[in-house]
Amino acid sequence: DNQTLCFKPDSVKLNNSIETALDPKAICQRTVAEGYEEFYFPYVEGNLLRCVTNCTPNVEGAIDCNQGQCFLEKSGPVCRCFSTDTYWFSGPRCEVAVQWRALVGGLAGAGALLLLLLLGALSFWVMRSWKKDSGGSEGGSKAEDRQWFEVWDDDTVGTFCNTGFVDDKTVKDANFQVALHTVDPGVQVHIQRPEVAMSSL
Repeated sequence: DNQTLCFKPDSVKLNNSIETALDPKAICQRTVAEGYEEFYFPYVEGNLLRCVTNCTPNVEGAIDCNQGQCFLEKSGPVCRCFSTDTYWFSGPRCEVAVQWRALVGGLAGAGALLLLLLLGALSFWVMRSWKKDSGGSEGGSKAEDRQWFEVWDDDTVGTFCNTGFVDDKTVKDANFQVALHTVDPGVQVHIQRPEVAMSSL
């Protein structure tokens, strides 16, 4: 709006002690954002100076990200891979293509295998605990248990049965005392060998 820029030659002072070198690399490093200086380099096209990186397409040393896009981070150029409806791309340069169906199927198979291994380990642990509880190995060996069963017999004098298990009413009102002084401790007791009935789980 009718403003005038005036230039006075005597207002300019020349300082001959400062030398400015027009180094293209130094120009690029001073122009770019802080922290990214080492990844930029000059690229001259005719009279045009461009500051480019390895993510810039169509320059020497440009990174090919295949099915992805190159981004410059403070750690350097990296490739970010794309995904489509049918493929998932991965790898340092997005060079690996994996079908979604194969990926989901592989993950499902690995999950099923892990579940089967877990169930197998759990059933093994349960069976081992069950055998340990019913094996009679604690408190004596199996040979000693077998020997004890073989010498026990129903016809031996001094055998008894607990009638309270058979008929609860019979014992409930009865008062009795066991006369232990009449028991002969020298008599060998025999019982019939018990049979184990396996119950279905």
